Amino acid sequence: MNWFEKLAAVFLFATIFLVCGYSIRHFEFPPYPQIVEFREFLAGDEMDADTSMTQKFWNDLGMHPFRLFQKYPDKATEGATRLSIPSAKERRADPLIYISADHGAGYRAVFGAVDLTDSLWGGLLLDSEGEIVHTWSLSTAHMPTATEGEELLNMYGLHLFPDGAVIFNQQEESGGIVKVDACSNVVWSLPGNFHHTVSATDDGFVWTYEGLQSDFDHKLAKVSIDTGEIVTVINMADVRKANPFIQIFDLQVNKTDPHISHGNDIEPLNAELADDFEQFSKGDLLLSYRSHNLVFVLDPLTLEIKWWRVGEWGRQHDPDWEAGGIISVFSNNKKNQSLREFSDIISINPVTYAAEVIVDGEEYGFYAHSNGDHELTPYGTRMVSSTTQGWAFELDAQGEIVFSFLNLYDAEQARSLNISEAVRLPESYFATDFWNQCD
Repeated sequence: MNWFEKLAAVFLFATIFLVCGYSIRHFEFPPYPQIVEFREFLAGDEMDADTSMTQKFWNDLGMHPFRLFQKYPDKATEGATRLSIPSAKERRADPLIYISADHGAGYRAVFGAVDLTDSLWGGLLLDSEGEIVHTWSLSTAHMPTATEGEELLNMYGLHLFPDGAVIFNQQEESGGIVKVDACSNVVWSLPGNFHHTVSATDDGFVWTYEGLQSDFDHKLAKVSIDTGEIVTVINMADVRKANPFIQIFDLQVNKTDPHISHGNDIEPLNAELADDFEQFSKGDLLLSYRSHNLVFVLDPLTLEIKWWRVGEWGRQHDPDWEAGGIISVFSNNKKNQSLREFSDIISINPVTYAAEVIVDGEEYGFYAHSNGDHELTPYGTRMVSSTTQGWAFELDAQGEIVFSFLNLYDAEQARSLNISEAVRLPESYFATDFWNQCD
């Protein structure tokens, strides 16, 4: 073969290589899907940004929940003592707990990646002394959609009922919504893609998001608590059409973020607080669109947008209705998109638009880059669930920490595991002492 033939052969092979590469990329021929999947595997997401490739492999094989590892601040360990979980796997460290002597009344429930012997995800019920009196094992492994291991899921969105039953959402693909009774027996399952929230009404239903987080027009689904049947679906495309003079859904967003809307909460205005909000009606929905920094109120019957506010918070989660006609919001303040280095809780008066920071995250080392939850408790304290620190803490009116739960997993590496939500409940909340009735 002379030099010309060699050059022609090289040119031919290079052309074939380029054409094949272009075809694989443009027409998504194999192995393009596998290449994309592997790149996504290596990149991970914001929940596991510090996880190495080796750790991701071990996690995805179900050997160790590396993707759920979190960093926590020193504040989370102050004054805390170890708390033994009777049904926890041996591989995890004991969580750390602190309860002020003046704030032991009632019960507290903590849900998240508690790593029990029969389920990675679950819940703990604590009595007034901070002792564990009951555990829930929460899993979607029994569902036909369960194609991924528990280490690849995220339990975000749940509700605890007075009879001890729990409805929870195992979001991302391979999940769904499940109701279990007080003893963790499955009552019903709703397979499919649901995400972020399970918010109860006072007439026997819960609201959630149906579809993918990346959908621009979300669907709001109303689900029967008794049967798990979807009874109402609101398509946000119809909401946009019903409000042609309110331009809040086409704001400039980060075009590299696939979650262009990222709805993450639906809070119904229930009868208990309806009189505090004269401009709204019982049943109105308070919604959060994270990527737009948008919180708005929707009438689910007429599809009228009654109120909205943009930018008083950043990458927020969990807006709540509160007594006195106040809306409070968990402002994540994601660091690469905010000048704030910490998360905050912000309150706003929807009539006057007067807003203030009611929990300054810098004071506590509190930062959740995603997820997160908070609530004003029946005791006048505020419970904050810093999901991506694995830490829940409760503040009194003076801003003092009166309760802290750190979901410590590896003390040597200073790592914790996700907390989905923590709540404080009065002694009268539960209808029975179900924890004495379960095996």
